[in-house]
Amino acid sequence: MVPSSLIPAIHTIAVEPIWPITLLIVTFAIHLLLMNIALGGTVIVAWHSLSGGSKISRDLSGKLPTILALVINAGVPPLLFVKAVYAQFNYTSSVLMAVFWLAAIFALLIGYYALYYHYYRYDSLKDGGRKGLIFMVLCILLYVGFMLSNNMTLMLRPDHWAEYFQNPNGLVLNLNDSALIPRYLHFMVSALAVGGLFVAILGKMKSDQDYIETGSKWFVRATLVNIGVGLWFLMALPRDIMLIFMGRDMFATILLGIGMVGTIGLIHAGMKRNVVLSSVIVVIMVYVMVVMRHLLRKAYLAPYFKVEDIPVTGQYSPLYLFLISLVIGIAGIAYMLKLMFKAGRS
Repeated sequence: MVPSSLIPAIHTIAVEPIWPITLLIVTFAIHLLLMNIALGGTVIVAWHSLSGGSKISRDLSGKLPTILALVINAGVPPLLFVKAVYAQFNYTSSVLMAVFWLAAIFALLIGYYALYYHYYRYDSLKDGGRKGLIFMVLCILLYVGFMLSNNMTLMLRPDHWAEYFQNPNGLVLNLNDSALIPRYLHFMVSALAVGGLFVAILGKMKSDQDYIETGSKWFVRATLVNIGVGLWFLMALPRDIMLIFMGRDMFATILLGIGMVGTIGLIHAGMKRNVVLSSVIVVIMVYVMVVMRHLLRKAYLAPYFKVEDIPVTGQYSPLYLFLISLVIGIAGIAYMLKLMFKAGRS
């Protein structure tokens, strides 16, 4: 069967694709930073719980519910922009893995409630109950991340969609893709690094050297591990796609070079316990990686689809409405966080 015959018809889009793609990159990077803090922070709390907990795990557990709420809200815009530009691919992959995809939503709701329960019952829970609860949340977050990786890679592989005819019950995953596991691990290990950096940032704000030391160790060690995982991910890509980052596409190659230099900078800043410099480099690196992710998606879909071919209707009013709503939403969230900090609940 010809894979292109399985792709739904191309749809129209209201504005030039550069707008939703730019907003996708901007909003996804924000979501990714928050997601890394939430997942990495949960791992750190779980790890410290093995030895009975610590001041850091107690403090961090109180921030995780709010961070996860921000993760969920910040994840909506990039998901909508993916569907705006790549609707025929992303909707299809979501349907193919519908059972796992819908289960991820319910799992996330359970994890969100469990984080609140873990924090507000931290002192009253027995040690075993506290450990069991935080490890359950960790498993849920790992599951949700794995399903996201499956969805975002399955949409790139129309050649795998024919599996539907043997498995039409919404249980198709992208497990036969050699790049899936290293891609997933690359995100997960990054979360450990950013989670550690978040602990160091808290230490900087509190002038607490123990926080800075602990967070920096997580940050540096995870970054070192991620070098190997990142190389594995690069080598696992199909050869013609891998080569765009190795000279075939100059822009993609430059971004890879920036990523390598930035990684060295991250390790240096982390070892020097320079929290501010580490934070600046991390933000830059996340945006570099998100742009590389976009180029990777573009390369995967090149045989089937080009964004330049999408018919544009020229209706800019929805874009204006979104931008206005975005500004109002950010202002509202900032105000709520201000009230929360003022109340001492953070």
